[in-house]
Amino acid sequence: MTTRERVPGRATARARIATAAPAARRTWRQVRARVVSQRESGAGFRWLELELPAGFVAPVAGQFVQLLLEFPSPVLLPRPMSVASVRRVRGKLRVGFLYAAVGAGTRALSELPPGASVSVTGPLGRGYPLSEPGTPVLIAGGRGVAPLLMAADELARSRRRCEFVFGARTGALLIGVTEARTRLSRGGSRLHLATDDGSRGFKGDVVGLLTKLAPKLERPLVIHACGPHGMLAAVARWAMANGARAHLAMESVMACGTGVCRGCPLPRSGEARQRVLAEGAAAAALKGNPEWAMCCTDGPVFESRELDWERVE
Repeated sequence: MTTRERVPGRATARARIATAAPAARRTWRQVRARVVSQRESGAGFRWLELELPAGFVAPVAGQFVQLLLEFPSPVLLPRPMSVASVRRVRGKLRVGFLYAAVGAGTRALSELPPGASVSVTGPLGRGYPLSEPGTPVLIAGGRGVAPLLMAADELARSRRRCEFVFGARTGALLIGVTEARTRLSRGGSRLHLATDDGSRGFKGDVVGLLTKLAPKLERPLVIHACGPHGMLAAVARWAMANGARAHLAMESVMACGTGVCRGCPLPRSGEARQRVLAEGAAAAALKGNPEWAMCCTDGPVFESRELDWERVE
C-alpha cells in the first residue's frame, strides 16, 4: 500500500479493507471461570489455566480476554490477558495464560488456588490472520511470547511450518522457551533465539536475527509479532522496507476491552485515516475515529501500515 493525497474511491477503499486483518466475530460474553491450576514459569512469571463454561467461544491466536477478580479485590478494573493456549479436556474448554505478577491485580490473581472463581469476558479483539499465504515468521519479545505460543499451535494444526524468532535481554528472560520448543516440534517448525547480551543464541535483537534469517526463507514472508512497542516499531519498519507483511499485537491499558471507555487509542497512519474516512457510516461505532484506532476493537493485532510508528508510545 502507498499513501495517497486524497480520499480514495469506494473501489480502492474496499480493496484496502480486504487486506486488513479479519475482524473478530461479535461473540464475546462474560462468564465465571474456574481456576484449574497455577504454576511458576521462571523469572517471576506464572502459567494460569482456567476452565470455562459451555458456550464460551474459543479464542484465536492474538485475541485476549478480560479477567476480573471477585469482590473483595485490591483492584476495581479487569486485567487484559493475551491467550497462550486453548484446549478441550473431556469436552470442556481450558484457556491458558502466561503472565507476570507485577501489580496489585496480577499479584492477587497469582494467589488464586485451584477451584477459585474469576470473571472472564471474551474473546475480544482481532487475532492474527494465520491463513494469509506466505512463510509464517513468528517474532516474540520477552513476555510477548504468550499469543505466539498459541499461533504456533494453530499453524501446526493446519500442517504449516513456521520460523519462530524469540528474543529477550538475557537468556534467563526467555520465558516459555521450553514450551515454545515443545509446540514447534509438533509441526516441524524451527526456533531461533536472540539475546542482547549474547548469553543464548544470536547476540543482538530480533530484527538483527530476522535480517540474518530472511535471505534463507521462501518469500513472501508474513510476520506475526508481539512484544514491547519499540520492538514492534522496528519489526514494522523492517517489514515495510523489505516487502513483507507484518501483523503486530499491541498492548495498551484497556479498562473495558470492548471499545466503550475509549481508553486505549493508538495513532493511525495517513493511509489508515483515509480508509476510515472512506468507510464513513460503515465504520463500527465502537471502533476508533479517523485519527485514532482503539487497541481493543480495531486491534490488538494491526498490520504494520495501519499505525503511525512515529507517534506510537
